[in-house]
Amino acid sequence: MKVLVLGCGEMGGSAVEDLYRHGTFKDLIIATRSTEKAKKLVRNLKGRRINTSIHQIDIEDRKNLVCLMQNCDVAINCVGPNYKYEVKIAEAAIEAKVNLIDINDDYETTYKMLKLNKRAKDAGVIIVMGLGASPGINNVFAKAASDQLDTVDEIHTAWVMSGADPGGLALSYHLLYSLSGKALTYQNAKMIEVESFVDGKERIEFLEPVGPMDVFHVGHPEPITLSHVFKTATVVDDKATFHPPFINDLIRNLGKLVRESVGPIRVNGAPIDPMDFAAAYFHKKCKSLKNIPKQGALRVDVKGWRNGESKIVTYTSSGVITTGTGTPASMGAQMLIDGYIKGKGVLAPEECVDWREFIKTIVSRGIGRLDIKIRDV
Repeated sequence: MKVLVLGCGEMGGSAVEDLYRHGTFKDLIIATRSTEKAKKLVRNLKGRRINTSIHQIDIEDRKNLVCLMQNCDVAINCVGPNYKYEVKIAEAAIEAKVNLIDINDDYETTYKMLKLNKRAKDAGVIIVMGLGASPGINNVFAKAASDQLDTVDEIHTAWVMSGADPGGLALSYHLLYSLSGKALTYQNAKMIEVESFVDGKERIEFLEPVGPMDVFHVGHPEPITLSHVFKTATVVDDKATFHPPFINDLIRNLGKLVRESVGPIRVNGAPIDPMDFAAAYFHKKCKSLKNIPKQGALRVDVKGWRNGESKIVTYTSSGVITTGTGTPASMGAQMLIDGYIKGKGVLAPEECVDWREFIKTIVSRGIGRLDIKIRDV
């Protein structure tokens, strides 16, 4: 069995490490733009032996990408930013007729991906969209919580990410593109537009060491996919914040700079693309943060009815978000091969992932702490 990992940055690297240590694949293929980082990672890997090869690839080279995919049983897409490459890689997977796991967390891209559903079904493949931390773990938590209720009325997902754990540069592009302006949330059984890090302020208790934090609506896929799957829910939202909170404002202000710029801006007399400048500045700023813990957190609250009584089922966890994004994608590839992910087409995690096996695997990996509560409303 062969698995292909596209991208070997912070999150792709986490996926590779998890596959090497825990996977049952015989062959691991890493395809990345810059091979030096991948080579260094592989040299330092410890654990079971697995045949590992590294390929330099330009994701824009469709023919080469399809050819590489055709030789594999499943592919994992960790290439960013999502808004640039997600759909292109999914289309290549459909052409290659290979199953795909990705970590997409861009809500606009989610709509584009859903339009590929029929093509993926016709090709006989499954594309599991957004199997990272959020979306991903949070979506599986939502499914797990819903299965403990007779009916679901509301789904609330939330996350906290440390500014000192910014991942690779591609993540900075994503954050400025997706979280700096408008967002969508599902209220009163319809999708409405809100402002990221402005609207919906709410104080939520997360697991230690994060604790209580003020969170806001953000532009994420959870309201889109969860409202589609859980038809009885009239409220589905996703709220978030960064620690320290000034990172929220930095994202909004840099995103605004990018959107309002017309053509290149000049930095030290040289022209530069506004997004390139903003992403590099943001990434450098985060990397320079001192004495900020890298711990992040997730929380899901599902409200509904069980045996005629109103209940709220809450799943909370804490850990490092970048590791918690790449590792679930690796777990997904293994679960797909082992039959714990089923279906065809473009599917969100809550539609196709066996939540019992997934949560058991998270606990066994020691990715982070987990707490589950059921309480009366």
